[in-house]
Amino acid sequence: MKENVNEYIKERDLIVGEIGEFDEEDFRKSRISLEEYNNPTAETIQKLILYVKDEYDQTSIYSE
Repeated sequence: MKENVNEYIKERDLIVGEIGEFDEEDFRKSRISLEEYNNPTAETIQKLILYVKDEYDQTSIYSE
């Protein structure tokens, strides 16, 4: 089980590294709790991916 958590933490860190940081507003918008963020599961990673995708899509619309 610990190996899975470590893999999810690596995945989370890679995703967050792409957006820079994950601040209070990101927690609110993504509906990811601090506890979920610190102990990620597959569901947490899915939420994070969807959040980043939505935010990136929204940002690209504004920049066009």
